[in-house]
Order: sequence, then structure tokens, then C-alpha cells
Amino acid sequence: MRPSLFPAFAQASRLALRLLICLLVCVSAAAQAQTTITGRVLDQQKQEGLGFANVVLKAAGAESVVQTALADENGRFSLKNVKPGSYQLQVLMIGFVTHVQAVPLPAGTPSLDLGTLGLAATAQKLGEVVVTGQRPLIEQKPDRMTMNVDGSILAAGNDAYDILAAAPSVQLIDGRLTFRGKGNVLILLNGKRLPSGTNLETLLASIPGDQIERIELISNPSAKYDADASGGVIEIYTKRAKELGWTANLGANFRQGYRTGAGLNGGVRVSTPKLDLAVNGSFNRRGGFERSTSERTIYEGLTPAAGLAQRGDLNKTILNSSFSASLNYHFSANTTLGFDVDVLQSSLDGAGWTQSYLTQGNGLTTSRMQESVLLQDAFSNYTLFYKHKLDSLGSALLLTSNYATYQNKQQQTFDQLLQGPQDSAVASTFRNFIPATYHISTTAADYTKVWNPNTRLEAGLKYTDTRNQSRQNAATLTDGNWVAQALSPFSKLGYQERVAASYFSLNHTIGKLGLQGGLRAERTHYGVVSGIDSSYFNLFPNLRADYKVSDDFTTSLAYAKNIRRPAYESLIPYERFQDTYSTSRGNASLRPEYMHSFSWNNLYKGFGLQLAYTQTVGAISSVYLYDAATLRLTTTQQNLAQRHLATATFTAPFAPAKWWTMNNSANVFYQELNFPNPLDNSMHLTKRKTYYMLSSDNTLTWGKGWSVRVYGLYNSPSMNGLFDWDAYSYVSVGVKKTFLNKRASLNLSVADLFYDTNPRVSSTIVPVVLSELYRNDTRQVRLAFTFNFGKADLKSKRVETKSNADERGRLGM
Repeated sequence: MRPSLFPAFAQASRLALRLLICLLVCVSAAAQAQTTITGRVLDQQKQEGLGFANVVLKAAGAESVVQTALADENGRFSLKNVKPGSYQLQVLMIGFVTHVQAVPLPAGTPSLDLGTLGLAATAQKLGEVVVTGQRPLIEQKPDRMTMNVDGSILAAGNDAYDILAAAPSVQLIDGRLTFRGKGNVLILLNGKRLPSGTNLETLLASIPGDQIERIELISNPSAKYDADASGGVIEIYTKRAKELGWTANLGANFRQGYRTGAGLNGGVRVSTPKLDLAVNGSFNRRGGFERSTSERTIYEGLTPAAGLAQRGDLNKTILNSSFSASLNYHFSANTTLGFDVDVLQSSLDGAGWTQSYLTQGNGLTTSRMQESVLLQDAFSNYTLFYKHKLDSLGSALLLTSNYATYQNKQQQTFDQLLQGPQDSAVASTFRNFIPATYHISTTAADYTKVWNPNTRLEAGLKYTDTRNQSRQNAATLTDGNWVAQALSPFSKLGYQERVAASYFSLNHTIGKLGLQGGLRAERTHYGVVSGIDSSYFNLFPNLRADYKVSDDFTTSLAYAKNIRRPAYESLIPYERFQDTYSTSRGNASLRPEYMHSFSWNNLYKGFGLQLAYTQTVGAISSVYLYDAATLRLTTTQQNLAQRHLATATFTAPFAPAKWWTMNNSANVFYQELNFPNPLDNSMHLTKRKTYYMLSSDNTLTWGKGWSVRVYGLYNSPSMNGLFDWDAYSYVSVGVKKTFLNKRASLNLSVADLFYDTNPRVSSTIVPVVLSELYRNDTRQVRLAFTFNFGKADLKSKRVETKSNADERGRLGM
């Protein structure tokens, strides 16, 4: 869409929002004339209240459900805001005969008490019931896709990183995640925001698949989510206590590639009528490597002046550990107080070498560098929340207070031997230490009002304060002593960002038409030492319309405006060294980028087709700075002019046989990027490319607990900013066996079977003309064992809560 069309579209968006607000007022007024139906369910023989019975209100003569409710522990129930009409009431309880009665409701009746409803016990006891059905691995909805990980062959032996890499429309390589062609994806763990960035792999790798219940991939997030969720939202839900009683699980895994890895994980979940407790922990240790080859042409202006060839080999040892605990106390059937704690720790200890060959007109210069690197991350998150259920329809108030700390340490030591064409070899030793600490405080209030199954309002307030302290210590070994480099203005830096936000989102269904309109307002104050201090205010509208053409076919139109703020580390101008000729540096002058996204979603019998277009203004992208004196190329980030992305996504589930389920996905992308010429910023260049990604996930289930999973992915040659990526593929095969009455499972799998997940990356834009290939230890054989034990009475919990408004700050690590 041309930029000139946006003012007209913004005016239309404001008009639509006004209409939705008027609709809300009308619905609120109409709700006052509706009726509340109450009653109590009793055991007919014992004359005692039947707690937690299911109460269903249906339209008379039809199968459509108008409203449902769950009786409290004394059997009392309430159905609110029921319109005048004729209804049928059903009361269901396992072990009792279903109670059915007609409920006429004349106009002008403010309340109706049905008195006591007696249920007779069934005369015949139920025998053993064996449930052989299972939720499908992939479930498609108009605005999201759900991966049901619990019980699938994906769970054992894999972690959250491995599972996300196999998710439809997700591209995850070396910690860089995109969803349907977009980066800047908001990742939530049980409603709390995870840090994103280059250490995303180590953080997700600390979450065992055995502890994951499901993963939801939301392509059209509502205004409830932060405005910087421009690339969509991925919500990871771990297992919670769902039944009264206790359950526990223990798991162990082993992986073998070129290097070895192993891990342990376990969890305990306890639920009583008043308390819910869940505790999970894991520890993993694995080896790895990074082997690289690269070739680069060095320019003087537009003229090639030298050639640089490099080889490298870095051996890595990665340690991941995690601990999480959640304690909920139910004061009553409607009120819950909870406390969550999450601790994630990871470290990467590496050592290796880089060999460089610089060919110039005066001869060959060689450089051999021995490198040791230590990366450490420690993340702690504490959340206190209060949730009060306002009625049986789902209206609720959620108050949360959250404090998180994140510590990141990066330490590098280089021993270099430099040999010129005519000079003798020169040895030098250099080290670089960059510690950083983040403190993040968040307070939020979320209110949900449900008038009836067709009308729902979500609104909330949120305030986040993020503070950073960072420093850089660089030193050279001289005569056996470390001599610190002269302090620069960037030796000690601080950062603060404060974001105050409010939002509302209204959902209303009129017959076959569902409307969602939302607006999020954010006021941001931020400052960086030697950067740009700024304050800005933004409104972010979010609109969606769903039309149910038939029971099998739904079509949707959506629009959203989003923001992508720079990652914290991208704002801090420290220099990190890759080798003699390559460094990276932050840019304190970075500004946010803004996105306007349009999509058309279609869902027919589980088959999905989405067409989408996103225009990004002030796009943040990697660029290069060239220092001719040192021949050094420095990577940094700048705001470019515009980025255009058009996508088509097709998902197709099949069941070729009763024992075979298949989920297929095809994505086609067209990307166009406008950016300044690296040699002359007054001139702009355009880069464009069309590419695609195909995937197929197959699960084959046989009797006696055997199942097989075969997953394959192919990504055609593509582009990411200024870089071109060669084609790559990924294939994994796994076999799972359950035994001991399905309490234990053994899973054997092979990941990256053909070792083709490491694509070559290149650029042909002068003076950045290079070709690089990095190979990691991705082909592995994995073996995992899981055992579940415990005792639950299969009685539903009184209250199930999710603290889904908590915040983990934006950490571009």
C-alpha cells in the first residue's frame, strides 16, 4: 500500500473504533434488562450439594448453547444476563443421571430462582474406560495455530528450541527466529515475556519438552499484547496442576553428534481445593562447535584492493539450568492469589582459532588468532498476582506486579600472531570484557468483562521501568602485565526506558459476523548516554472481522499498527570482536521502526490460507562501517528507509489413514528493502527477492504404544536484510514407545538427518562483498526416557488461573 493511503485508512480506523464504542454502550444498556437464573444442584439420595456440576443453558428446540456455568463446592450456580425467551436447562455430573427441564423466561423478569435440582445416581457402575483418542499435533484457528506438545512424540528428548524449530511457518537458525517471514516475535512463557536475541537458543534450550503442554503461534495478536509484537506472538505453556491430587515426572536425555550432550529434568504438581503448586527444574550439558569459512573482497572506494580468506574452529561447552515454581492460593471459588518464580541460567565456554589470509598488491599477510570466549546469562523473574472472577461468564480482574533481573557477561581473550609480506611475525594478546545488568519492574491491571457468549471486552493499564548498567574493559598484555586501554566516553554506560500503556479490545459477534476492535496507547521515555534522549506517544489500532460462511468455512480480515523498539544492546555502542578484521558495535542513535500490517485469513475444514502485507517505516537493519586504515569491517544497525513484505501461507492437514496424520505448510514471501548506499548515504539502493518455505510433519501411530514422527523442511534461497541465504533443508525422524500403562516412554530420534541446516550467507553490495559458511553440531542422535507417576482423583479444579499479563522486558541480548 502506498504511504499516501495511510491517512485515509487511519481516518477509517478511527471511525470504526467509534462505532465499536457506541456498540459497547448499547450492549451495556441492553444487559441491564436481562435476567439472572440461579439454583442449587443436590444429590437426590443424600440431599447434599453436588459441587462442580456442569450447568448448560440451550435455546429451546435447538442444539445451540447459550451459556454454561460450573456449580461451586456447595452445588450453587448462577447464569447471568440471559435474554427473554424459551430455554432448556441441562445439569450434568459423572455418576448421575442428566437432569433436563424447560425454562420459560418472560420479558421483565429480573431474576429467576429454580430452587433445588436433584440428580439421581446411576444404577450401574462405570467400568474401566480406555480413551484412545488424542488431540491432533496441530490445530488451526482464524488467528492462531496451536501445537499440542503434551503426549506427542515431540515432547521427549527435545527442548523448546528444538520444538519451535519444527513449528509451521517458523524459521529458527542460530538463535534468529522469524514467523511467517517477520522477526521481532514476542515469546511468552506462561504469560511472561522471554528475552530475545542471540542467546535465545540457550534460554529456550533450558525448557524441556516434557514440561510443555502446548505452544500457540498467534499471527494476528490483539491490542492486549504489547505494541512491539510486530512479528506475531508465540506463547509457550508448561504443564500445570489441572486435577485434584498430585503428579510428578522425571526425565533424562542423551544426545550424540560430533559432540555429546545429556540432561535431566523433573517436575511436581500438587492441587488441593485451596492450593495449587507446580515446581519444575532441569539441567543440561552439551558440547558443540562452530566451524567457519569465509571469503571477502576489500575495496578502496569502488575498486577492489585486497582479498581476505578466513577459516575458524571454535569448540563450545554449553550449560543450561532452569527452575520455576508457581503457588496459587484459592481464597474462594472466585478469588486467587499467586506467586511465580522463574530462574534461567546459561553459559557458553568456548576456545578455538581463526586463520586469516590477506592478499594485497604488496604480498600476503597471515594472521593466526587463538580465541577463548565465556558468555554467561542469569535471568530471575518474580511475579505476584491477584485474580478475581467477577461472574460465571468469565469476567475477571487480574492485578500483577513483576520484578526481573538479567545479567550478561561477555569475556573474550585473543592471542594473535601477525606475519606481513616482509616483516617478522608480531605476537600480541588482547582481552575484552563487557558485563551488563538489567533491572525490570512492571505493574499491570487487566480487566475482562463478558456480557454474554457474543460480547467481550478486555482493557488494561501497564507500566514498565527498565534500567541498565553496562561497561567495557579492554586491555593489552604488555611485558607480562595487562594494560588497560584509555577510557572512552563509552567505557561506562547506562540506559533507562519507561513505557506507560493502556489498551482496550472489544469482541462482538452478530450472527455469523465476529468483530474485534482494539486500541493501545503507549507513552515512552528513554535515554542512552551519548545517544538521543526522547519521549514519544503512539496509538496502535487493531481491527479484525471474522465471517463464518458455513460450519466449515471462516474468512477474516485484519489490520494492525505495531512498533519495534531497538534491542537494548543495539543501543549501547560497545565494540565486540569476531577476529582481526571483523567487529560489531551498537548505535545509540537508533530509533524505533513502525509497521502497518494487513492480512486476509481463510480457514476451510482445517485448511488455512493467509495473504498478508506489511510495510515497515524506518526499518532497523544491519549495515557495515569500513575502516580503510585497519581494513576492519564493523557491523552495526541503522534505520533504513522502508521494508515491504508480502506473504502467502497455506496449511493443509491430512489423514491418509487412521494411523497416519500429516500437517503440511507452504509459505511464499516477497521482500523489498530500500537502504542507503554504504559508500554514499545520500543515494539509496533497492533489494528485492521472492522465496518460499515448505514443511511436512507426519505422525504414524501403531498399537502397543508405538509411534513414529517424520518431519521435513525446505527453504529456498532467501534474503535477510543485506544478506542472501542459500537454500537449506532439515529432516528429523523419531520413534516413541510408551509402556507401564502409558506412565513411561522411550524416544529415539535423529535430528538434521542430512546435515543441511547450515546455509551459506553472502552479500554482493559493494563494499560488503563476502561469502560465509558456518557449520554447527546440528546432526544428532537423541535418546530420552520419561516416567510419570502420582495420583489424581480426576475431579476438575475449582479455579484455573493464568497470569498472562506479566512482563519480561525487552532484552536484545
